[in-house]
Amino acid sequence: MMRMAHWRRAFSPGRVVVLALLTLLTLFTLYPLVWLVLSSLKTPYEMFDSAWRLPEVWQWGNYRTAWAFGLGHYIVNSVIVTSVSVTLILLAGALTAFLLTVVPFRGKALITLFIMGGMVLPPEVSLFPLFRILNMFGLYNTYGAMIVPYVAFGLPFAVFFIGAYMAMVPHDFYEAATLDGAGLLRCFWSIYLPVSLPAVAAVGVIQGMRVWNEFQFALTFIESDSLRTLTIGISTFGDALRVDWAVLMAGLVISVAPVLAAFLATQRHFVGMAQGGVKG
Repeated sequence: MMRMAHWRRAFSPGRVVVLALLTLLTLFTLYPLVWLVLSSLKTPYEMFDSAWRLPEVWQWGNYRTAWAFGLGHYIVNSVIVTSVSVTLILLAGALTAFLLTVVPFRGKALITLFIMGGMVLPPEVSLFPLFRILNMFGLYNTYGAMIVPYVAFGLPFAVFFIGAYMAMVPHDFYEAATLDGAGLLRCFWSIYLPVSLPAVAAVGVIQGMRVWNEFQFALTFIESDSLRTLTIGISTFGDALRVDWAVLMAGLVISVAPVLAAFLATQRHFVGMAQGGVKG
């Protein structure tokens, strides 16, 4: 009898509907990824003639051809730009969020309003001013030409997101630490940063995907092929391979793989954040 009641609760109409919707959402999400991987392992003819059939012969050579095109150095550039940009965004964003959320000082509201205003400004409207500024400081056609704008446009979101999480930490923690003689950096590093790791990880993944996939700044501020990132490399890759679509699909899989791996490696932090903040 108890087993029957448990079965009825587990498969109630509401839960069945939610499960069905989540299943459909999962299928819609996986659909393009599965199609992309399958297409990358076929010949161009199979790719269009039998889109959902398994390849008759698995064309692993498509990946070797894509890599031989030169995607390797584009990936290295993307890794350098993304890792440096995200590291600076997280460090500066978390510390700024701590100061604006926890530490009382005069003018804090004005500074917060100024930083949050950066979330309203579209990056496209800043292309010409940024071009002149980067030229003025000798940063044009360098890694800095991408890193500086990425950090500038990523900071407002990082401050807002991490600050909202830090606001849930009881203020008694800060007062007790300062009474024990801990300085600001000690409070930040030992108390607020550890409990905010789920938010920091979430910002890291979101900003990492944004920087990794960014196209406009990388196209406008970089001339040298040796400094181009993967998004620009993939665009030239596509122009050169208009006929061999299967190899192009292999190149796209290579470009997606690092971002997907980073998300899978940090997904537990998303789960921790979804389960709630800090309990007082």
